[in-house]
Amino acid sequence: MNLILQALPNQIYSTIIITVVLCVIFIIVGCRIKKVKPEDKTPIWLVPFIILVDLINNMTKDNLGKLWRHYAPYFLTLAIFLFIANISGIFGLSSPTSYLLVNAALAFLSFLVIQLTGIISNGGKAYIKSFFEPIFILLPINLISEITLPVSLALRLMGNIMSGGVLSKMIFGLAGWYAIPILPVFNAIFDIFFGLIQTVVFLLLTIMFAGMKLNDNDKLENIIENNTN
Repeated sequence: MNLILQALPNQIYSTIIITVVLCVIFIIVGCRIKKVKPEDKTPIWLVPFIILVDLINNMTKDNLGKLWRHYAPYFLTLAIFLFIANISGIFGLSSPTSYLLVNAALAFLSFLVIQLTGIISNGGKAYIKSFFEPIFILLPINLISEITLPVSLALRLMGNIMSGGVLSKMIFGLAGWYAIPILPVFNAIFDIFFGLIQTVVFLLLTIMFAGMKLNDNDKLENIIENNTN
């Protein structure tokens, strides 16, 4: 057992730490939210949570229409975990998203969400039939295009998160010891900037590709509803 624990990379330990910390935070926030009365003035500490939830809900509604309630909690959880994981280097942790296995797991979950959306919206028969369209000989190409999505999500996320560390090392290499006073500032900027951008990209791609799996009737309902609003 000890050998197994020693063989685990630091990113796995960071993933466990982040998950536990976020669970504790959300339990505390959830308990405090229950005590907030709707007729009272909104507490300042609750405003960022309201803005974030509203943003995710609107993004999900725009792309998934009537199915948004089933997807928004997952997308919100994904966004928060990804952002904290991406910037965890600021807190002295090894960023989980710099490890391909963690990214592959996240990309696989998004892949399942996208494919399940196609099955739910179109039905199993129509979903399978879509891989043979427009002609049956394109089946291999259609399958490859689906499989490459999670691969590209995982590699893109890992590459961009690692690039922040590479840029910091380049700055230190060019400026030498003179870079020490400003290096923490650059690290924070790179971690936060790249972390935020990659969180948005990963989330948007998942939501958009899931929306593309909707059948024509559901897409039409989304357009009508969005134009009405």
